Amino acid sequence: MQTVNTVAILSPGDMGSNVGRALRENGLNVITCLTDRSPRTKELSEIAGITDVPNFADMVDQADIVLSVLVPERAVEVAQQVADVIRSSGKPLPFADCNPVAPAVALQMADIIDSAGGKYIDGGIIGSPPGRGEPPRFYASGPHEAIMGQLDGRGITVPLMGGEVGRASAIKMCYASLSKGAAALNASALISAMNLGIYDEFIAEMESSQQGVLNSMQGVKSLGAKAFRWIDEMEQISATFGSAGATPHMHKGAADIFRLVNDSPIGHERPETVDTSRSLRETVELLAKTSDASAG
Repeated sequence: MQTVNTVAILSPGDMGSNVGRALRENGLNVITCLTDRSPRTKELSEIAGITDVPNFADMVDQADIVLSVLVPERAVEVAQQVADVIRSSGKPLPFADCNPVAPAVALQMADIIDSAGGKYIDGGIIGSPPGRGEPPRFYASGPHEAIMGQLDGRGITVPLMGGEVGRASAIKMCYASLSKGAAALNASALISAMNLGIYDEFIAEMESSQQGVLNSMQGVKSLGAKAFRWIDEMEQISATFGSAGATPHMHKGAADIFRLVNDSPIGHERPETVDTSRSLRETVELLAKTSDASAG
């Protein structure tokens, strides 16, 4: 099995940059390609100390493994870009897709990478970026999962699931259906209470009987920083549930809520720019106005 010394991260956004920083601080060389990336991504990468390799093909050539950490709608596109370089170079590069995609999409990418001569690893991230509590879990599955396992303890944990491609994506889908699905349900309940004119009474009842749930509702204040990434993730969960014999409809609704949040006055926020002085009530008022305009 090849030894991993250099990790390429595509792309160093909030999760990717912090993973890159953690891997670098734990003795690995971490690179990326920032050509055509946003100023925010470039800044996050620089802060994390990730080396920019301006040529995409050169980055792939230098890497011992590529971690794809993106929004899910770009996952297949990036897998194809890497596959094209693998095919032209002849390098049997391990490629770990760590994006929240349905198992069927993971299998599609496995075919793209493996047919080009690469080694596809199915990955699924659960947890917050390194440095914000417990290290995130990068679940891995498929015949080449042990290569990814070399990153275990390097600022992340890598549980190996064994078996076929799709298992790591499946656990991510099931977990996110609850964690992020709950965020959509919380936002829906609060928006509805505001528009129905019973917000104060609803909050008082939650304080009396569901304090733990009310505490979790505080997360709605920072939902604008996440909603844009979670829209397609809910669609991926919907497809996963539908294929597994459960209803696909609940998370289609969650996707709708995240679209509403993304279109609201807080939709431009990112983790580093969230207005922490804004109260829950003020946040819900902004979302409720957006929902009224949408309905109209």
